[in-house]
Amino acid sequence: MKTLLSLSLALGLAVAAASSASAQSQATMNANAAQALQRADSALNSQYTATMARLSPASRTLLRTAQRTWISFRDQQCRFEASGVQGGSAYPMVHSTCLAQLTTERTQQLRNLAQCKEGDLSCPR
Repeated sequence: MKTLLSLSLALGLAVAAASSASAQSQATMNANAAQALQRADSALNSQYTATMARLSPASRTLLRTAQRTWISFRDQQCRFEASGVQGGSAYPMVHSTCLAQLTTERTQQLRNLAQCKEGDLSCPR
């Protein structure tokens, strides 16, 4: 019984140590979220450029206006979504995660526009 208790205690301490080793500080999580946002933003910029290259001058003007409006929406939406932790140490992580998620979704929307099939009347040219 003593051996079983000692073994259980040792196993519990090992699990606790492993959990502590994988735990991250809030600053690290904030930095990771900021890096994910940078990657998402870079992908968006690349896709935006590729999509613009396929469009007529008139459609480029429309997409430019839509993109500027979308950026404003994204920024306001994420301020709203992160407002529950406003002023707290988790705010940068929550805000950046929201921005990255919406940016990734927008990148896919632009990718879909760039891959329109010939004859699809719903696709801008």
